[in-house]
Amino acid sequence: MTKIKLWVTDIDGTIMNYDGSTTPEMKDLINQINSSNVKFVLATGRMFDGAYHEAKKFNIKTPVICYQGAVVRTKEEVLWQSLVKNSIVKEVIQYFKEKNIHTHLYNNDILYVDDDNKRIMDAYCNNRGTKYTVVDSLSDISLSNVPKVLAVIENPELMEKIKSELSEKYKNILKIVQSAPMYLEVNNIDATKGNALNFLKQYWNIKTEEILASGDQDNDIDLLKNAGIKVSVGNYSRLLAEIADYNCKNVNSNELVEIVKRYI
Repeated sequence: MTKIKLWVTDIDGTIMNYDGSTTPEMKDLINQINSSNVKFVLATGRMFDGAYHEAKKFNIKTPVICYQGAVVRTKEEVLWQSLVKNSIVKEVIQYFKEKNIHTHLYNNDILYVDDDNKRIMDAYCNNRGTKYTVVDSLSDISLSNVPKVLAVIENPELMEKIKSELSEKYKNILKIVQSAPMYLEVNNIDATKGNALNFLKQYWNIKTEEILASGDQDNDIDLLKNAGIKVSVGNYSRLLAEIADYNCKNVNSNELVEIVKRYI
């Protein structure tokens, strides 16, 4: 069996429930990993503050993959990034505005909204260490550093329609992926968790077969494809389950804990 040198994992729905809870067994596992020679990396769609919030809580010292793979960074330094062009950001914002879709704009590590929907924002920010700024219009923001735009779409049929339209319109320009039932992520085409992982492979000189990756949604497909051992959690994504070596029921089953122990 190949020795695993890196465990890279999604956060929400994978090692942590969407309400922010984590099993005692998972906490113990992470503590064991932190005291070993195995590297442990969080890979999430969250903005940096939200990702770093969990890294601090679990005492993780490695860089985090955040903004859906658009940025790899520590608290002090950005190691790798792939941003959305300003002109494209403006087009996407206008597209969502015309369709009356609640939109999050991430610019220079600040989350902006122009619709202060407390129900949506409380659900998004709860337990994530995430804050947001309300503005009159997203179109008025002076863009300087945009890793992603996020749309909140609660209607499943509308979600599929918007995802299809944007994927066709911005083919080979943007990466359009669903990260949760009502979250649609818009990134630069090169901004994926898989590409961020490939950067870390070179950064640490780690081979693909020495990596275990875990995730729960479509946005984790590229992450798992670039790892040696692939684990799907929760059965939320049929496509993810199809490429996984192991499929776990959910976070609370602790099946992921047992799989990681088996390889590390």
